[in-house]
Formats: sequence, structure tokens, C-alpha cells
Amino acid sequence: MTFEAWNRLSTNEFRPMENKAVQGQYPPGSTYKIVTAIAGLEEGVINENTAYYCPGHYRYGNRTYRCWKRPGHGAVKIIDALAQSCDVFFFRVGEELGVDRLARYAEGCGLGVTTGIKLDNEAAGLVPNSVWKLKRKGAPWQGGETLSVAIGQGFNLVTPLQMACLVGAVANEGTRYKPLVVQRIEAPDGSVIKIGEPEVLGRLPASKKTLQILKRGMINAVN
Repeated sequence: MTFEAWNRLSTNEFRPMENKAVQGQYPPGSTYKIVTAIAGLEEGVINENTAYYCPGHYRYGNRTYRCWKRPGHGAVKIIDALAQSCDVFFFRVGEELGVDRLARYAEGCGLGVTTGIKLDNEAAGLVPNSVWKLKRKGAPWQGGETLSVAIGQGFNLVTPLQMACLVGAVANEGTRYKPLVVQRIEAPDGSVIKIGEPEVLGRLPASKKTLQILKRGMINAVN
């Protein structure tokens, strides 16, 4: 490869040399509402029948936090809040929980740590909490920052693989698996030499009832 060709690749703003599935770190956006929902349900902040009214915005302190749907969603419960991705609902849940409880559940869901997949330079992402901000930024945590974290914005960082593993764990009743690169190795005649054995990393911090609520909301979201 010529120096010019290498330079074009290494300085390209889209970073083509980076394996973005395991090295790219991004704000998870509304996919993080899975974590907020688990934390809210497990901590008893909300239940299946808790309803919050969304007028399209939420006033916190001297700032107005907007829902993506400007006219608002009206009164919504958790399943509809997941299906419609209502920001105001999760602002309210996040406010009740606080950032440190949210962080504890995020870590329990496998965020903030590498998955252990056998690929080079896997990134861990970032699960922010009040202690992290004080150490990193030299400033105390602000309540409004929790609202941003609760909908996957703010200081949150995840890899695409971390979120794929989280969604997979919701789908399979809560078991967190270490992702595999090799499913199986076959001989030229088609016989199987070795099968990749899945390694259990742990379980989501969610009850069976919570997982059923999540799945109903997520199924409604894609339909």
C-alpha cells in the first residue's frame, strides 16, 4: 500500500479502519429505555399500570425537556411508552430513579464492560454516575443530566454489540451470553470438528414479569 493510500484511510473522517461493532462507542439513544424500564419496574418506581401524561415536553427546574413527538403522546403506560418511545415517560422514570440506580442496572445489563468477544480492541463504553462525574469533570451531578441519561443521551456510550447482546438477553428470558465469533468448525467432508459452546455471563437484573412487559412493548414498537 502506498503512503498516500494509507494516509487517506487513516485520516478519513468515517474511520474505515475501525471495527465499529466492537470499537465504536455511541450514545445508545432510545434503545437505552430498555434499561430505564427494567430499573423502574424492578425498583417499584412504576408498574404495568403506572401512567404519566405527555404533553410533548417536561419542565424540570428552569429548563424544558422536549419529547420527540411535539404534540405529545397523552397519558401512556410502560408498554405504550416503549412502543411509542415516549421521552417524557422515561424522563419521569429516570427522575424518580436517579442516576446511580440507573447506572447499577445498566451495569447489570452488561453495559460499561466489554462482552469478551474474541476480537481485538473491544471498547467498554461508558456508564456514567455521580462519582464518575465528580472525578472526571470535577463537578457534582445535576438532576437534569439524569433525564438525558434515562433516554440514552448525555454521557452514555455503548457499542453496537453491547446493545445487541442486551436485546438478545431480553428475548431469551434474561440470560446474558458471551458472543461467539465461530459457531462451528467443519472438516472438508462436512463433519463437525468443533461446536462453539456459549458461555453464560450472567442474567439481566429483571424478573420474568418485567421481561414480559419489555417484550410486549418492543414487539409493539416494531409492529
